[in-house]
Amino acid sequence: VEATSGLTKPTMSAAARAAAPSVWSLTTRTGRLRVPRVRKQILVDMMSRKMADRSLVAVAHTGNLTYEQSALLKREVQSAGGSIHVVKNSLLGLGMRNAGLDALVPLLRGKVAVAVGDDEVALAQTLLGASKKVPDFFVLGAVLQSRRVLRHTEVERLAKLPPAEVVYSNLVSQMLPGSVLRVPNPAAHLVALLGHHSSGGDADGGGGGERE
Repeated sequence: VEATSGLTKPTMSAAARAAAPSVWSLTTRTGRLRVPRVRKQILVDMMSRKMADRSLVAVAHTGNLTYEQSALLKREVQSAGGSIHVVKNSLLGLGMRNAGLDALVPLLRGKVAVAVGDDEVALAQTLLGASKKVPDFFVLGAVLQSRRVLRHTEVERLAKLPPAEVVYSNLVSQMLPGSVLRVPNPAAHLVALLGHHSSGGDADGGGGGERE
């Protein structure tokens, strides 16, 4: 944020500025506003909360996005019930480690964004679809249910899975009268389904994902 010509140098003393680190201060040589460390920590904590315990956290390469492309990605991801964020890689990496997503940190190179959501299949479909609308946008990898690391090819497989509601409906329709459907965790069921899909359809050599 560039300082305007009418902005004067703060008269707050050095001691007062040290006692109040959340106050914005000017760098006299560059004329730019400097964010105190406490504000960076707030951003790290905010991203950590957004990524923690989410069904799918994906890292995507963005390239140099235009304003229109950024707005398009935001709308597309929101339509899938998720959100997408562009944050300085170093801060995003700290947030990922705090959220237990260390496996994604090596992907934070260059211009990237992180997308999070609780509808795994819908978000995966949206991110892959966005790559057709934004040329430089593509998924690098993801973590499903905070435990299964997905490569790009596995995100593609995830996008081809039926929604959890459809899986349950099919299971219920095949139940015998009086029996009880026991699926303790919908997300865990999707993880198992993806693992079965990967092991049964690896003719392309993609292989299974790493597990933490």
